Amino acid sequence: MSELYDRAAAVLGVDERGIRWPYGLEPPPRSLRRTDPAAYEERSARMRERQAVLVAWAEEFGLKLSEMGCCPLWLRREASQRCRPNFRAGDPCTHYGTPHPDSSWLDHTSSWLKDARPAALTAAPYEIDERDEQRLAHWERTDTRLRTATGTGWYGHGSTQIVLWRTDRVAGIRPAEPLVGAVGPNGSDRS
Repeated sequence: MSELYDRAAAVLGVDERGIRWPYGLEPPPRSLRRTDPAAYEERSARMRERQAVLVAWAEEFGLKLSEMGCCPLWLRREASQRCRPNFRAGDPCTHYGTPHPDSSWLDHTSSWLKDARPAALTAAPYEIDERDEQRLAHWERTDTRLRTATGTGWYGHGSTQIVLWRTDRVAGIRPAEPLVGAVGPNGSDRS
């Protein structure tokens, strides 16, 4: 196993398929290795770079991936407990419930724990509109512990990384932008 694999296992956890990479950061399909080995190697190298950025970002802030987080209501909890959407009017989950006012900016969402408690949500929408900005400002007004930052992240594909975090758990978080391109495919510094 590689150093990146070991570091990723500590941050993201593992299951029967290996590292629990967030959506969009999974290794390319093995079938590509058989059909187009050069393309497989190229995609693998690009993916390892993005994976290394995610792992370095999480390590920098002492975060671990959670499968429980769904929306800012999860982030406001003291323990990591998922909203239980029942898809009816008045459901409290702001991502999956009805209504779902945060669903547009919560694209490619990952939830993060610090010391086993909700600490941050990251999302990678393809665009952020005025309504999304209003919703993010709403959460900062609603809960003074919450802050947001936007920038370039690990997902790519023209998306913008949004980080919504609790300042009582992590004093300051920034998007992965400074790390993008600075971390080599094997986790080494490119400078």
